[in-house]
Amino acid sequence: MNTLRPLAWRRAVRLSGVALVVLLGLLAAPFSAQATVSGGCTATATASKSGAIDLAVASSWHVKDADVLNGQATAPTPQKSAQLKVLLFGIGLPLLDKQGNSVSGAAGPYRIADYDHYTRVLAVAGTSNTCDGSILIIVDDVAPLSTWAGILGVIAALLGIIGLVATMFQFPSGSARVVGMVVGVVAGLGTGLLLQQDAILDPANFLGLLLPGGGAILGLILPGIAYRGRTAPTA
Repeated sequence: MNTLRPLAWRRAVRLSGVALVVLLGLLAAPFSAQATVSGGCTATATASKSGAIDLAVASSWHVKDADVLNGQATAPTPQKSAQLKVLLFGIGLPLLDKQGNSVSGAAGPYRIADYDHYTRVLAVAGTSNTCDGSILIIVDDVAPLSTWAGILGVIAALLGIIGLVATMFQFPSGSARVVGMVVGVVAGLGTGLLLQQDAILDPANFLGLLLPGGGAILGLILPGIAYRGRTAPTA
């Protein structure tokens, strides 16, 4: 009997446990969305059904599918450019880019119904020459799994987990570990999308990338830990 296999099994389980502790620590951390407006600017926004909000003090904004959003901002000095970005895993995707020379500006109207079939939780960040701010928008009357982000999250998480389990029964070769890392990343991204749609994980927090990173670590460790191949006879 190969006595090294039980040792390798226990070591892999311990290392996998460390990776899981890291992931659980991330999920147990408090929701980190913080709306701040810096640079001496002020910003307010209105929703046609849900009312107005002061973007300088609110950490999140709960709206409805029927809402139409508009925003206004003022600055102490003229601003020559302004940008709005949607954040996903801390990575900004352009939403608006304006050029000008003014101490005030406006954005909108934005119909929530045009966006909430893609996602129900939206992290938006704005920047100008001297000011910046952010807000987390949550659509209360839309279910997490009714959005494309939620559906893709479920599919990716399930496929990734199934892939990780499958690699446990493969011979622990280099190619199996590469496959394990890929499916681990897919599982982590899917899990992250689901947590964002449930308003548990802040889309603006780049630490959310620890989920696919942790999945890659698991994918590197797990291949072969349940492999029961033939062992070469001892001389």
